[in-house]
Amino acid sequence: MGAAIGIAGSAILAFAYGRGLILISDAHFAAFTTIAFGAAVGAACGYGSILGNVRNNRAAIAVSTFVAVFALYLSWAVWVAATLQSEPFVSDASWSDLALHPDALWRAICMINQYGTWGLGDDAKVAATHGTELWAIWIAEAATIIGVAPSVGSYVLRLRPFCEACECWAERGARFQRATPANLAQMKRHLESKDLEPLTQLAMANKENDLSIALNSCPRCRLFHTLSITHTVVTRRKWRRPIMNRKEIMRHLIVRPEHAETIRLLSAGGTSASRNGVPGIDSAKVTSAAVGKK
Repeated sequence: MGAAIGIAGSAILAFAYGRGLILISDAHFAAFTTIAFGAAVGAACGYGSILGNVRNNRAAIAVSTFVAVFALYLSWAVWVAATLQSEPFVSDASWSDLALHPDALWRAICMINQYGTWGLGDDAKVAATHGTELWAIWIAEAATIIGVAPSVGSYVLRLRPFCEACECWAERGARFQRATPANLAQMKRHLESKDLEPLTQLAMANKENDLSIALNSCPRCRLFHTLSITHTVVTRRKWRRPIMNRKEIMRHLIVRPEHAETIRLLSAGGTSASRNGVPGIDSAKVTSAAVGKK
């Protein structure tokens, strides 16, 4: 199902991409369009895999790669047909005819390569790119599309965990930020051992060095929950734009229902009560809420 949805979506994208390239004269915008095309194909495959309940990341990458090759081939047929039809008395073949006859499509590509259709300079007629240089650009285009699509498809598939008991994808839950602790590795070890105490003691985020905490929960059983944490550091340099670095600390760590309730309360009510009596989350309330959660 994932492949079918990906192919259907990529066919529409390939037609739009092939026709759109005819209208683009700027090389930089054309390069951006190529990357966007590969990303859109990958996203179509990724969401198709989600609808098909595909959990195997390698299978998703394989499907995205296959669909990317298909989309690239189809876009070539559309682009070549549009290019030849723009020249009187050259060819009246449709894109579907070229797509169904790979040998005819290849001969047309070789013919276009001899003369070129556009140039990298200001005067496209004089500086029409052709020959080896044009082959290199086309190869780079193919590598970009076939490289970007599987990466995006795999990323989309890993956004949400899958509840095997209910055979459904977990939904987005609590989201909030906290300041990074002094010993991040130690906090990670505590969380992996199902100890959320360090998480409840974190201070509020300072927007310069913080943790993004995310909870995902199964909408059916309400018993399957996962915790994901991303570390974000903003580096500011004089006379330069700030640099944001993100590092994934953990992804979809399975937590118990009572821990999920603790995370929800942290998202809604701030930090845990400290020894100095700072207002926060009462552990007794967390326990009672978790017990009553069904």
